[in-house]
Amino acid sequence: MVNANPSPSDQQPDSLSSLPKSVGNDVFISYSRRDKTFVEILHTAFKQAQRDPWIDWDDIHKGEEWWKAIQQGIESADTFVFVVSPDSVASSVCRDEIEYAVSCHKRFLPIVWREGFDSTLLHPAIASHNWIFFRETDDFDRAFQDLLTALDTDLNHVRTHTRLLVRAIEWQSKARNASYLLRGSDLWEAEDWLMHSTGKEPQPTTSQSEYISASRSAEAASLKARQRAKWIVVLTTLLANMAFVIAGSIWLQGAATAWAKDWVLRELNTALNVTTLTIDGDEFEELVESQNRSGGDANLLYQRHEVALEKVNTAIPNAFPRTYVVSNQANQIIWVGDVFRMLPASTAATTQLGETYAVAPSQDWLLDGLNETILVTDIYSDELGSWISACGPIKNSRGQVVGGLRVDFKATYVWDVQREVSQALWVVYIISFIWLAILSLIILRVTRPSGELSTPSPQRKKLHSVRTTH
Repeated sequence: MVNANPSPSDQQPDSLSSLPKSVGNDVFISYSRRDKTFVEILHTAFKQAQRDPWIDWDDIHKGEEWWKAIQQGIESADTFVFVVSPDSVASSVCRDEIEYAVSCHKRFLPIVWREGFDSTLLHPAIASHNWIFFRETDDFDRAFQDLLTALDTDLNHVRTHTRLLVRAIEWQSKARNASYLLRGSDLWEAEDWLMHSTGKEPQPTTSQSEYISASRSAEAASLKARQRAKWIVVLTTLLANMAFVIAGSIWLQGAATAWAKDWVLRELNTALNVTTLTIDGDEFEELVESQNRSGGDANLLYQRHEVALEKVNTAIPNAFPRTYVVSNQANQIIWVGDVFRMLPASTAATTQLGETYAVAPSQDWLLDGLNETILVTDIYSDELGSWISACGPIKNSRGQVVGGLRVDFKATYVWDVQREVSQALWVVYIISFIWLAILSLIILRVTRPSGELSTPSPQRKKLHSVRTTH
């Protein structure tokens, strides 16, 4: 945006435009500050059309060098839109913007907002292009549609021009550091764009041609270096593969063992949650109170409680739930329910209804389980068998703790899971050795160093000719 007569004290440029530094904008709008009202309307129309214009009131930040910001905006914009009016035509800053856009080979789209300007002051880049009229007497919507149509013409070519220009300028500003050059598919696409750019606007710039040429030279040098290094890769492949397999096998064995344990613990935690949901806390509280009064396993509530535990075992056969309440004696609990009482030919010791159980110091988790969920991750043994266990509180509908729940997995189940995982790993080991042997043979064949680079194809020769002409 520009002042018609900028004063020496005015630190802002009299014509600005916008585009973020990291992502290109669709258009860079160069205009006079006296035309701001019209440009605001144009800016709104662009936004409504899902286009991204660069405008100085959005894109130049405090403390930022305005001319550098303008240059970056022009570089990163696909199209340079110039709002023609007597003030913008006479503006020196607008003319500087045009000059820089010309040096970047930007596509120009002049739009006429106000006539009455001195045609002799028109920059040749503006005078030589077709104009789109946005005068007050013109239909704005129709003119704006014509502008969008012009913007979308050869859009892929224009966007590639913008992207390559930004990267070429960045490469030059970084002392032509090779790390900023094009590689791989980016390079092939850039060369293809350069080869097909004849007769299209905007034309490639000298910096773009040099950038693409330098990228190809660096790619060729890199290819030669890779060829020299191939024999080293070939000679070290077999040893590296063997070392990888051995180290990987050791790691995999440890990881698989840990995975098996984690899987069992997750299953144990799931079993605890399922059992907690299955047990009715209010009925359990009533069962405990009735046992204190009458006792006996003929109690209907007790029988229903045992059936609930049996259902959990049926759904999760490896889970063996027991329930208990705290005793009046220190470090003692009283067993209430036990699924083993419902299982025929039980191989584990079965507790009895109302039986007291002295909690050893190593089993303090049984008491802690009355307040929170506890997972016993290491296999332990007690008079009931060898297990890993989980326990948690049983609560009534009022949220009060009325007992504890213990769910056990037999140690033999844990060992069986770990053994199955280890047996499956042997298949993986054998497949890995076979695959690495085949891979080594493939590498020996594919990476055989060639004597020299392949001869350029006719298309690449043509591309080289196009680069040199630019």
